[in-house]
Amino acid sequence: MPRLIDRGERRREIAHAAWRVIVRDGIGRASVRGVAAEAGVSAGSLRHVFASQRELLLFALEMVAERFTERSTAPRPPGAARESVEAAARGMLPLDEERRAESEAYLALCDAARTDAALRGPRDAAHGATRRTCRRLVGELDNGVDLAPGADLDLEAARLHALLDGLAAHLLREPADADQGWAKDVLARHLDSLAARRPAEKTA
Repeated sequence: MPRLIDRGERRREIAHAAWRVIVRDGIGRASVRGVAAEAGVSAGSLRHVFASQRELLLFALEMVAERFTERSTAPRPPGAARESVEAAARGMLPLDEERRAESEAYLALCDAARTDAALRGPRDAAHGATRRTCRRLVGELDNGVDLAPGADLDLEAARLHALLDGLAAHLLREPADADQGWAKDVLARHLDSLAARRPAEKTA
């Protein structure tokens, strides 16, 4: 008896197929027909799930953002805040095949949002969700040990966000089998630096 697949699971499977097409062939090839072929379904069947290419791409972008959030908020083993935050931040980087595909698809969809207004809302929502995650992680470090006294938490969240975006972009420009140790070291060095006391401001 064939396995029954609910509508939500079918949508996710098709979105995964869309990511593969986008990463391999570019977003211009992520048509209903092209994604249907990648997913192993007919174009008619796909249209029962997504009425148009735009609806499919919107969902694909939203699902990447959802996966980022799920990964960064997943339960972590108990332990020191510093190590826990580093583990969560690493989860937001393309350090394995699955996350690399997600990140490549995400960047392609964000680039398409420059000319497709329908994609801008999900793009901006994803950006905001990442910033809030960074703010939460910095807040976890504000324990009297792992963050310098008087640190501006919003500014540090912006710095962490920028660092993660930059590391992700550099990792995606390197071959998938390249050594990723440097990116982990940069992240660790940044988090270590947050505990350093800032020099006192000079008074006039």
